[in-house]
Amino acid sequence: MSPVQISATPEACAALRRAATEHGPLMFHTSGGRVGGRQYPICLPAEALRLGARDHLLGEVEGVPVYEMEDRDGSVACRAAAYVLDVAAGPAIGFSIGAAPGRRFTLTPVAESACTDHIKREKS
Repeated sequence: MSPVQISATPEACAALRRAATEHGPLMFHTSGGRVGGRQYPICLPAEALRLGARDHLLGEVEGVPVYEMEDRDGSVACRAAAYVLDVAAGPAIGFSIGAAPGRRFTLTPVAESACTDHIKREKS
């Protein structure tokens, strides 16, 4: 599976810079499950999670790799050509690094026709 395009909103870029300053190099990991069309990836220090045979590089955003774990049957939930990393209200999931206090990262598929300069944003 080849990597897909992942862009980031200005708020997500700022949150990534803050997190990298505090924690060093980062990575994202998602199991592919969605809530309301969004995925809530976990953000970790780059060496904090050992990747397995079922983990595949989905893409990179601002130099940060985004991995997705395939299902036991070998399929993955992500099939869009592009995604947007954003920040939404709510606590970070599990042991994820939060985007900011009370804010978490989200990963949302983008319609192919909206992949260039027109990013649809959900209200937080």
